[in-house]
Amino acid sequence: MLSACPVTVLAQALDTPVPEEKPRAPVRDTSLVLEEVLVTANRRVESLQDVPMSVSAFTSDFFKDTGVRNLAGLEQYTPSLKITPGTDSRSTSIRIRGIGSVGTNVGIDPSVGMFIDGVYQGRAGMSVGDLIDIERIEVLRGPQGTLYGKNTAAGAIAIYTKTPSLDFESEVELTYNSDERAEVHAMVNIPFGDSGHAMRLSGFGVDGDHLYDNTYTGDSTNDASKWGVKSRVLFDGNTGGTDLGEFLLTLDYTKEDTDCCALAVSDYEGFSTLNAPSTNSPTAELQALLGTNEQGIPIVRYSAFEDSEGFSPPKADPFGDDYWFDAETYNKIEVGGAALEWNRDLANDNILTFINAWRHYESDSSLDGDFTAYDAVTNSTDIDLDQYSSELRLTSAGGATLDYQGGLYAYYSEVDSVGTFDQSSSLVGNIPLLEFIFPDGTRNTDANNYKTTSYAAFGQLTWNISDTWSTTLGLRYTYEEKDREGSQITDGVNPIFDQGDGSPIDIPPVAGPNLYYDESRSDDAISPSINVRYFVTPDVMTYASISRGFKSGGFNQRREVEGSNGEFDEETATNYEVGWKGSWLNRRLQLNGTFYFVNYDDFQAQAFDGSTLRVTNAGSLESYGSELELVFLPVANLVVGSALGYTKAEYKDFDNGQCTIDQTFNQYYIVDGQDGPAPGLTSVCTQDLAGEELDNAPEWTVSSYAQYDMPLTEDLTGIARLEHSYIDSFYLDQDLDPNLKNDAVDLVNLRLTLTNAENSWEAAIWGRNMLDEDYYVFGIDIPVLGGYAGVVAPGAVYGFTLRFMN
Repeated sequence: MLSACPVTVLAQALDTPVPEEKPRAPVRDTSLVLEEVLVTANRRVESLQDVPMSVSAFTSDFFKDTGVRNLAGLEQYTPSLKITPGTDSRSTSIRIRGIGSVGTNVGIDPSVGMFIDGVYQGRAGMSVGDLIDIERIEVLRGPQGTLYGKNTAAGAIAIYTKTPSLDFESEVELTYNSDERAEVHAMVNIPFGDSGHAMRLSGFGVDGDHLYDNTYTGDSTNDASKWGVKSRVLFDGNTGGTDLGEFLLTLDYTKEDTDCCALAVSDYEGFSTLNAPSTNSPTAELQALLGTNEQGIPIVRYSAFEDSEGFSPPKADPFGDDYWFDAETYNKIEVGGAALEWNRDLANDNILTFINAWRHYESDSSLDGDFTAYDAVTNSTDIDLDQYSSELRLTSAGGATLDYQGGLYAYYSEVDSVGTFDQSSSLVGNIPLLEFIFPDGTRNTDANNYKTTSYAAFGQLTWNISDTWSTTLGLRYTYEEKDREGSQITDGVNPIFDQGDGSPIDIPPVAGPNLYYDESRSDDAISPSINVRYFVTPDVMTYASISRGFKSGGFNQRREVEGSNGEFDEETATNYEVGWKGSWLNRRLQLNGTFYFVNYDDFQAQAFDGSTLRVTNAGSLESYGSELELVFLPVANLVVGSALGYTKAEYKDFDNGQCTIDQTFNQYYIVDGQDGPAPGLTSVCTQDLAGEELDNAPEWTVSSYAQYDMPLTEDLTGIARLEHSYIDSFYLDQDLDPNLKNDAVDLVNLRLTLTNAENSWEAAIWGRNMLDEDYYVFGIDIPVLGGYAGVVAPGAVYGFTLRFMN
């Protein structure tokens, strides 16, 4: 039962039967050693210790030993990985080494590629399902353009579920925790006699009570409700004298339907870019400071909701159990698809692999856009995506002087999205200019159809110069075309001003002229990689590498000013890396380390400027640092480990970064001396972020653990696992507003497990975040009304898990 670390032994066959390399080390004493980890980061079976790149690998034992059941849980165990939820599952963002893309805008692709069973997932939100029946997960840091290709400028996450085996297996796991959340996970593997065919079925269900009470409506919010099923069928085409190869058919479906996700307000007081704040403070203080103009009219003219509506917000308590908002909030997700993988051994022991897949994704979500009980703003987004992909790959047997692989890749996706942004009559009534143009409020609807067509050819050649030296050269050519048809329509215009073409004023995303788009763009790129590997001893390997990643440009989903189609350019990343992987003390101590420097050109940044979400190319930025992973087996049955990440991610050139709300008001009223209606109606504030750090990029992360397996009787074994994670302070939003900054936190988890000698059952009690640390995982300015809100991380949670295996 001993789990050596987040990387443990991979005892059974990997999903894709790709060739193995010849072992380089002599046979050693295995009486007390760390178990070997096999991965396919280079699309062939290799020991993790032989792979010349920064990789963290997690196998099935890790998920049993830690209880991690969702992708976000890996953040605590992986150096330089940050997974951030949002207002719904669609908004999930994944960052590696400080770099990533927010998932709220369907027009922008992720910077971290997500692959499930070898199939690229077009959106991070498509990984909403629980991690069930996992064979392993590999987190590849740095650009992976050569072998993984599409949208891997920051890195890639490869999830592999278990393939059907020729033995009957079954497993049921039941979990219940202190948040009144119940989970069930189950699996059954059925061989079809002696035919060589087999089927593996897995499924899960999650039902969690609402976490918070809405004191305004009397309802509750933020529950958990999802379920999913997966079937993998293995057909052996090499029986009965045939030589057709092996076929693996995968079908899956996941559905989520929740009253989620309302944000916690950390401060109702703040400036409003439309001068329609929730509260009088701090706008009243600024009004008194600036006084009146020559006509005796206040320079700062505003109307607060607490005055117009006759009631004030409650005291902000973001980590309490009470929320305060009026609009409906929901999150509905459906994701599924089918994939067929064919593997055939050729006469020269090469392997031919052909993967064809179709994926479907639907997301329907709505939220209270002002996060308060005032009737001001509501948002909704409906997304429907279909994608098709094919990959043909030839991989050599391995172990020769020249090892090679190459292939072709094709991808097509079509996304339909409809987003609405509603502003009520109560809101426009507080804005003098707007109340005449939109007497009953206004709705802006963005409707878009995106088509993406991508082709690529790739190859990689390894020259094994000697038993100690090798060098690898890889190259990928990608061509990608994006077509967009869409519109931005404003409704609710006063008939007096309505000329049939929308709003007479242009104030994204609130309103503007009716706009129609029919745009296309294409990008092509060559993504090379080269590395040199040297074995100092059979147990110590060093390497140096250079690689490049690429992400194509696109079009912003949100309304922008007339004359701008929201187009942004491609981004590229070039990674320089040196590292080592070593085992000492007869393989009882393992220490892997990497030093890296990544340069990004034209990074695609999303910025909320208080009124609209803009997509801009951020000039250039760089990320540099180090990752260290240590595992030590001091005595039998005890293993300790630690993973450390240091990341320094900063802009080198970004002169159009978003301003904080305080900077916006200072620029408008103090620097520019404006005497106008509101900053959000007539101006856009930008700041130069060159030399400043990136948001959501903690400088230091450290995770450590100790696990001890203790025989209690001849038939019972106890397992104790203690974990600690340190996450450094970091900004939550791009504008680097000090009001949106997380303090450093220390997270402590404990898990106690009892199991029998046959390993047919387990019972565990556990606690996570046992110090009950309060912190945010996501934070933004409250749109339109001002103030700050965010998603709070779970506090202390306790529970128990029962697992039965056959």
